[in-house]
Amino acid sequence: MQTSSPPSGAVDAHQHFWPAGVRPRDPRTAVLDRAFAPADLERELAGGIARTVLVQCAAGPAENDRLAAYAAAFAPVGAVVAWLPLDDAGVAERELARVRALTPLVRGLRAAVPPGTRADGELLRVMAAAGEAGLVWEIVVTGESHVRLVEEVAAAHPSLGIVVDHLATPPLGRPDTGAWGEWIARLAALPSVAVKVSVGGDVLTGWDWDAGALAPYVGRALEAFGPERAMLAGNWPVVRLAADHATAWGSLRAAVAAATSAAGLARVEGGTARHWYGIPG
Repeated sequence: MQTSSPPSGAVDAHQHFWPAGVRPRDPRTAVLDRAFAPADLERELAGGIARTVLVQCAAGPAENDRLAAYAAAFAPVGAVVAWLPLDDAGVAERELARVRALTPLVRGLRAAVPPGTRADGELLRVMAAAGEAGLVWEIVVTGESHVRLVEEVAAAHPSLGIVVDHLATPPLGRPDTGAWGEWIARLAALPSVAVKVSVGGDVLTGWDWDAGALAPYVGRALEAFGPERAMLAGNWPVVRLAADHATAWGSLRAAVAAATSAAGLARVEGGTARHWYGIPG
């Protein structure tokens, strides 16, 4: 579904770059088994997007080296979400200092969070260091244990900004048991938590893009979080499992526009991300 282009100043709050061979091969995601570089996104980026948030997609210091190089090569990058380990605060602090020396755009951290992870002492020390550094923590929520972890971290570090990626994995293409609605309500009840209005790989694998099916979940998330804690995000190139960037961005933006005011839409498609990631206007 296409809509008019967003105004200048829009921020795509979630995109990736990677070289060939970084992602594990999976026949269900074969379209992603190649390099995706700045020139590729430049050709596909929906019109009117002024800035992007570049997000890690692999673990290890080499990923941070790549992120810094990509940020230098792609002018729209306004913030970088780097990889930091969650199980060793000392390593995390050293790696943060190292990657910040490579690029001044580091505004957040992310790492894979296996289901069942709890907020133990080491993870909470990493979060304390992140908060002191002014970073936000991003997490892909796919189940109850992730929601519980966010609640634990938010309680321990209420001043730490937490960003939940990809609408907390709504049940698109599968039966809706009601669990997602409970997750959204619990996450939105935490004032330090924001949500990205995007679709993640767990949903995109095996799902045919359907703007009509997506819209109710966007509306519910907007109702729970409000525009000041929601940000529009394309999740390129992962979104190419089901749609090109312009189609996905247009669908998501239309769903946001139907759920809020013009002022709210402006917040979701740019203002919120600028605030949470410290991206200049």
